[in-house]
Amino acid sequence: MSEIAKETILIVDDNPVNLRVIANCLSKAGYKVLAADDGLSAIELVESSKPNIILLDVMMPGIDGYETCERLKATSKTRDIPILFLTARSETTDKVKGFQVGGADYITKPYQEAEVLARVKTHLTLSRQRAELDQMLKERERFMKIAAHDLRNPLSVIIFIATMEWPASEVVNAFTKIERAASQMKAIIDDFLSLQILQEKIEGAKAMDLKHLVEQVIEQQSSAAKAKGITLKFESSSDSTPASGSTGYAHQILTNYVSNAIKYSPLQTQVVVSTISDKALWRVEVKDQGPGVPAKERDQLFTEFARISNKPTAGETSTRLGLSVVKKLAETIGGRAGASFPDSGGSVFWFEVPKALPQ
Repeated sequence: MSEIAKETILIVDDNPVNLRVIANCLSKAGYKVLAADDGLSAIELVESSKPNIILLDVMMPGIDGYETCERLKATSKTRDIPILFLTARSETTDKVKGFQVGGADYITKPYQEAEVLARVKTHLTLSRQRAELDQMLKERERFMKIAAHDLRNPLSVIIFIATMEWPASEVVNAFTKIERAASQMKAIIDDFLSLQILQEKIEGAKAMDLKHLVEQVIEQQSSAAKAKGITLKFESSSDSTPASGSTGYAHQILTNYVSNAIKYSPLQTQVVVSTISDKALWRVEVKDQGPGVPAKERDQLFTEFARISNKPTAGETSTRLGLSVVKKLAETIGGRAGASFPDSGGSVFWFEVPKALPQ
């Protein structure tokens, strides 16, 4: 019931008996219920406490349900709230008028409890999905604008170098610049693909072995660490680390953390990856010996395109989207992601995933 309890339903009906019946039905199902007995009161109430959905009687004194709906749909603050009309009238013309003024559906009187709950649940689900899709599209649009700008610079470098005649002594340097520019473009494209992945629904939680996952990521990142003289170390509080979730998502989270730890760590330091048992969760930590993150910038870490003053210590490429994707990936598999900064120095980036249930 935890998800339902967060959702608020406004019922608008001038008949106190009808109001009480439907309010009791929804309250028993775990919803928070608000009530109004006329259209003007409903509009005022919506302004002060925006509900997730409105059940609106058609026939009321003063302004009727149709006009109330039109007014709510006329303002940006309330136009996205689904409105389900409550009516005893079943004529097609009445239903068409309801849809024309912005109604999402009808519930006919006398009320059937199962029908009320089913229609409310359906439209709440559709509303959540629509809001998630709108947010995702906004993120993609924002990212594409930034990516278009950020891709132009490294691409210009590659084109410039490719069209120049270089003396033999400068060829290696030119290819190094091309490699760095290409790596920067790849990082931007990888972040875009991460956004694409987040649009796909996870196909149910599956068992995964965190110990094997960590060993795999450490092996994959060993060359980058070796180039900077950084030691990658794995510590586990248990020999058995069965977790529940998406191996692909967890792999992407951990790869981001370890890759960042290597990028932002000084030469000849150590990065430690730990798996820690915590009740019903596994906690994976990546601890480095870098400079940490300034206190005033820590709240921005897991937000999109955060501007952090720290720079990679060997000129590596870094984009500003990775940690926001990490946060969403962790939440998608039923966990959390975060960071802490010990007084002794360095950074600890962590994520949690549910333990696998015993078979």
